[in-house]
Amino acid sequence: MAAIYSGIHLKLKSPRTPWTDKLKLARFAWISPQCFLPNKEQVLFDWTSHALTGYYSKKVEFPQDVLEGLWAYLNDILHSKKLQKVLSQGKTLSLRLALAQVINDRILEFASGMSPLSVSTVLSCCKGILSSPVLSVTYTTRYELLVEFLTRLCGLACPRPSQQPEAHVQPQVFELLLLALNSYLVVQRQQANPNRVFTQVTTHLLQPLLLLRHLLTTHVWPVEDDIRARQHLSREIRGKVDSVLQSALYMPDHLNSYKEELLPNKELQASTRGPARKGVLTPVNTILQKLCDPGLCDPTLHFTVRANSIPLLFKFAMDAFCRTVDNKSICFHLLTRFVTALDFTVELTTNDGFNPENWSLALLALENLLNFTLSGDLYNVAADRIQHGEEQFNFYRKVAQLLLYSAQPGIPAWYRCLKALLTLNHLVVEPDLDELVSSAWVDSDCIEARVKKARETLVIAVIQTYTKLRQLPRLFQEVLAVVCRPAADELRQPLLSAALQRNLNQCLLDSPPNQSLEMWRLILERMNSYLLPDLEGKEDMALKLLSLSDLLHVVLFSVRSLDASSPLPILRQTQTLMEETLTLIALLFRLLSGKAQEVPWFQSTHRAVLLLSYTWVEVDTLFEIHCSRYKRSPTEKGFSLLCGVEMDDWEKVLSVSHCCGPLSEHLQMLLTLQRMKKLLLSTDAFRDGDIQHAMCLDAQFIIKMGKMLFCQASEELWDMQLNSVNNNTFPVAHWFLVTSNLGLIAPYLSDGDMSHIADVLLDSLLQEYYPDVPEKEVTHLSVTQISKQLLDSTVLVELSPLYSIIVRSLLQKIVKLLCSSEQGSQCQALLRFGEELQATVQVEKEAADTEARGSSTEISPVWKRLESISQAVVQTTKANTSLTLTGPEMKRLVQFLEVIRALNPDAMSPEGHSECFLFLFFMATKLQSQCDAEPANVTRLLTEIYCLMTSMQSGRNEGSILKVVHGSELLEAVISSVSSLSKSMTQTVDSPAWLEFVQAVQSFLQCLLQVIIRRRKSVRLNLEKFTSFLVDGEVAASALSSPQDELEAGSLVSLQLLLASLSMLCQTMTANLGESSKLDETLLKLSERAVCTLGPALQLCLNGQACGLLGQAFSVDVVTVMVQAELSHATSDGEEEDKLKGLTHMSLYRSFAQQVLRELSSAPRPMDFLFSSLNFLAAYYSAEGMFREANLTELFVSILQNLKNLMSASWLTASELQELEAPVMEVLAQLVSRITQEQLHVLLEALKEGLSSTPVRSGHFKDVLSAVTLTKLLVSCPLPETCHKAFWFLVPQIISALVFIAQECGKDPVLAGGLAVPALDALTVVLRQGEGVLSNPHHVGLVFGALQLVPLELPSSKDFHSVFHAVHELLFAIIQCHPQVMLKAAPSFLNCFYRLVVSAMQEGRQRAEGERGCEAESEVSVKCAMLVERMYTHIASVAEGFTVLSSFIVAQYVSELQRVTLQPEIKSHLTEGIYKILDLCVEQDIKFLSSTLPHGVREVFNELYSSYTHYHKTQRQGEAKYTV
Repeated sequence: MAAIYSGIHLKLKSPRTPWTDKLKLARFAWISPQCFLPNKEQVLFDWTSHALTGYYSKKVEFPQDVLEGLWAYLNDILHSKKLQKVLSQGKTLSLRLALAQVINDRILEFASGMSPLSVSTVLSCCKGILSSPVLSVTYTTRYELLVEFLTRLCGLACPRPSQQPEAHVQPQVFELLLLALNSYLVVQRQQANPNRVFTQVTTHLLQPLLLLRHLLTTHVWPVEDDIRARQHLSREIRGKVDSVLQSALYMPDHLNSYKEELLPNKELQASTRGPARKGVLTPVNTILQKLCDPGLCDPTLHFTVRANSIPLLFKFAMDAFCRTVDNKSICFHLLTRFVTALDFTVELTTNDGFNPENWSLALLALENLLNFTLSGDLYNVAADRIQHGEEQFNFYRKVAQLLLYSAQPGIPAWYRCLKALLTLNHLVVEPDLDELVSSAWVDSDCIEARVKKARETLVIAVIQTYTKLRQLPRLFQEVLAVVCRPAADELRQPLLSAALQRNLNQCLLDSPPNQSLEMWRLILERMNSYLLPDLEGKEDMALKLLSLSDLLHVVLFSVRSLDASSPLPILRQTQTLMEETLTLIALLFRLLSGKAQEVPWFQSTHRAVLLLSYTWVEVDTLFEIHCSRYKRSPTEKGFSLLCGVEMDDWEKVLSVSHCCGPLSEHLQMLLTLQRMKKLLLSTDAFRDGDIQHAMCLDAQFIIKMGKMLFCQASEELWDMQLNSVNNNTFPVAHWFLVTSNLGLIAPYLSDGDMSHIADVLLDSLLQEYYPDVPEKEVTHLSVTQISKQLLDSTVLVELSPLYSIIVRSLLQKIVKLLCSSEQGSQCQALLRFGEELQATVQVEKEAADTEARGSSTEISPVWKRLESISQAVVQTTKANTSLTLTGPEMKRLVQFLEVIRALNPDAMSPEGHSECFLFLFFMATKLQSQCDAEPANVTRLLTEIYCLMTSMQSGRNEGSILKVVHGSELLEAVISSVSSLSKSMTQTVDSPAWLEFVQAVQSFLQCLLQVIIRRRKSVRLNLEKFTSFLVDGEVAASALSSPQDELEAGSLVSLQLLLASLSMLCQTMTANLGESSKLDETLLKLSERAVCTLGPALQLCLNGQACGLLGQAFSVDVVTVMVQAELSHATSDGEEEDKLKGLTHMSLYRSFAQQVLRELSSAPRPMDFLFSSLNFLAAYYSAEGMFREANLTELFVSILQNLKNLMSASWLTASELQELEAPVMEVLAQLVSRITQEQLHVLLEALKEGLSSTPVRSGHFKDVLSAVTLTKLLVSCPLPETCHKAFWFLVPQIISALVFIAQECGKDPVLAGGLAVPALDALTVVLRQGEGVLSNPHHVGLVFGALQLVPLELPSSKDFHSVFHAVHELLFAIIQCHPQVMLKAAPSFLNCFYRLVVSAMQEGRQRAEGERGCEAESEVSVKCAMLVERMYTHIASVAEGFTVLSSFIVAQYVSELQRVTLQPEIKSHLTEGIYKILDLCVEQDIKFLSSTLPHGVREVFNELYSSYTHYHKTQRQGEAKYTV
């Protein structure tokens, strides 16, 4: 065979062999092991290279398909496992230089779009070459070849727009590009000649790499790609490009070249030291020439790429050269060159030829340059002035002038550039402060959100800067001058937005009082001298007056109030300014009096004078309250707001407020509120009838102003600023004013006004549109938001009359909705309800008057009317009628119910509470749906109603409904209505919605029965009537009349209803036994009667198919109630003969128990069934124990085995198993309450089997978990005295088994959360219950062996927290319940605790941006730190065992603290804990630590001890003075 294939080499070389055959032979030779060629891999590789180079050098010709086959063959070779195997064996394989050049040429063809070849094949070949260190030598040893390859590859990745890049730029290109960049970086770092690298990069790579970086930043990946993976790839490539450019352009060897080009001669001579080295000439000029070269990229992208690249290159220079102070001058001069390269300036003057469309890009680049200057700390004011003659300052001044005199207020970056210059030095913009205030603040009219935010940020920075300089009046002098310039004032935005007002408020509070007064004086001076003389008839002056009034309002509302400590000069200046302000207000009132109000100047002036008046009144009142030395002129009676203003002028001006816009109306309401407050403060306010009348008129006026505003719901948001009150925001502002002052005005409102408030509140809550408040605008309000806050507040609760009207108004709206249906309009009870709601107000007034006169000896008329309504409702439920609702009507009703749920039942009056409950009861018993509404929606609606009625029967008004109707009537009506409802909805009887509805009805029945029993009025009568109704009524007859083998649908619902109601009746009566003997007698008698009916009904349910339809859990719950009821009856009976008889239905219970035990753990079961079954088993075993004490072992073993099987079931999750612990413990408690020695032996054997080493090592972890859980629960159960000692005698063996399990879990971190935590929890319970019982400290000390091996380094934060908490609780149980162990095992204890400290620090360390976890992980870290603090605190409280080791604890802490940087919140908890340990350290311990700790750790300790001495120790010593 070797002879046959030995001639392949000759055939490949032969010109007579067709190329297609040659290609086939080459493929065969590569894959066939029977072809023997010397150095076969290199031969075939060379043949392929020779064929390809020959074709492209025109020496060989063959068809296109052969060419593609050769490339595919080369690709197969490069990616074959055979080649990898050959190379891994150490064989060499060389790539011809000519082939590398061919590959470079093909990539160039692909970039130009002229190659007919497949791009992916050639790129795959390149990837195979670069991925192999052996093959890539051809590129890595020839630097220029690799540069050429990378350049052309960048050209392929950055096609021109005319080349349709979407057609051929594939993700494969970027993957190859990353590989090539990695190879190039290695080669570049190995180059010995930095000038060669600089030249190659600037000549060939700078432009392609910058263009590539820009395109990658803006690239949008196709939808079919993995976006996250591609974005990661893009970030990797950008990082490599940055590394290439920074290491090539800014090498340390080039520093002298940069100095020679950039620095002036003086600085150059001072900075140049040592022998000169030959470097590149003019590196900056070379870089800028490449950046400004028109051939950089497509003309449409040229400036964009340049603007994005200049800050990047400057950042690289900063990172390379700014590590020392000496080189910062180089970076500054480089900054000047880069700023000039942005083209918008020529020698820092505006370039007239600059394209205006590029301003945004240029300013973004300039912003980045200035920010890098700030972060690099290039500008030192003192050094620049002393050493460089303010060279930098003059440059920044020119930049600021350029920005201000070529203002671009529509671009956010323009504002940010000015802010950066302001941050550098406020003197940079100080000479042009007026232009800054004008362009960036007062006259800036752009309202786009991004621009507005940038503008506010700049203005805030200006205000804060001048606040720190104590020159705020200087700034506002310029603001006033700009405001008073001639301008189109109607186009100006409000001078102060909400954000600016908040910031100015804080700045004024931080400023000295005289500065606020100086600003006040400046504003008044401008108004008096500039505006007032030319105000009349001029709209622009009136608008300027309004702007200054708004500014003065903000200033005065932010100024510190006068008080007893105010200096006398400040007091006198304030009084003078108050008088001048009042004089100005009086002049304005006289000016407006009698003028035509239709003209614009009048309306603006009107708003200004009212704003000034309101501001003056508020400030005057504040000063008067807080400063007794403040003197004000006495006011005239009847006009208690402004002295010095004529009454006629005041009335004339206020009478036209409605013509001057919403702001004037709003200000008039604010002034009215101020007058009401002043009237209330007068001494005769409650005796003077005129004052009371005036208060009523003012309150009604405020409400009247807004009555016309709420004809439709407002969707506007208001920022709570007066200057933003307009036609759209006025409803919100008015509603906010009313609700925030409701406590003041509500007592003086008429019923009509309160009804209006109720209507607005409800309409806003019930509207379908809820305007969303952006997260960043939390201070913005809407009508709906205000209403929600009002409904949740305590203010409304205290206004009982208004609350009653709101409830009544809500009920009226529901009545109106129900009456819109055909049945509702004919329902007499509903119509009467509506009539009574209308008449209740007058009736309540009459009742209140009668009660006030003290002549009320009869029942209140309100209760009489409620009694008549209740009777009508009860009678209606007996009639076979219903109210049907459509889908939209049901949706609307759900909204009403949501409002009712938000109401506070305790805030309602007893009458209103009963009224609301009656109406809910009426709806619950009468509502049905039409055919277009799904039955499930009706049941959900009724479920909500029953839940509401249940929640209303608690609190202050509990049982108030029973004053007007008997409880039995309500109970009977509920059962009747549910029964009638079920007849039309039998198809949903087994649906989740129906079962939830039945549970809601049961809850309501239980609640109402409980109220009846607690009231102790007619208990027997009500319960007997209801029991008789259930036992002898139609529901029982319908349920028990069907044959047992097959139940009809109607009978099935009746059976379900009968079982649910009777079981709830029995359960409630059983729960209330023991209150009194007379009551017990009644309850036992009735429960026995109910059980007699429950028995046959339950038999019917169990024998047929009803049990499956009604749900297993439902049936089990009913049987459990029967058992408990019969047990209660048996335990209360004193005769021994009756006890021996057993329970009446014991045979039923036994068969049922057998069925439950068969189904409990045999297959996956719903959780509700498991809960019910466990509760039944606990009750059933208790019953068997009472009547069959001798033969319980078999039942005991059966229940125990089923519990064990259930707890080890594979279909139970860890959380479900945890939920089952409580009912399982209840069963265990019953099992061990009468346990015998034999049964205890069986129980311990069962536990021993699960806790042994066999199931642990064999991997049966569910069995182990079952035994561990049962052990934990068993230890918590009280044992009889006969078995208690025997059990605790064996507990040491249990501890050893649990420790072994925890240690085994330490070998597999996967088991840490699932098995180790339950084992540790069980040990914790054993140690806590064994306090005083476990006498041998060795048995307790065994647990340290488990704690030292439990893994704490877990990937899941949830598992970590559970393990951490379990270890901490076990340690805490040892130190708290077994302190004697600490005397011998303190080192072991501290070692285990130190593991917790270390893990808490590791979890709580500060992380990098990419390593930060979610909020849940942060919460886990905080919880763990709090547990460590708790342990430190407890250790300090039991100082006897740790005094000697306190210094050791501190040393451990600081040693670990030195290794990590903690998050602030974590550090605060741990620090507070270690402070408690430092309290134990004496002076000798501190000296010992200071002298023995390593240097780095000692610094950490000194810092810790310093903070301890400064904060904690002084506080503790101060508290000790007052400690007895």
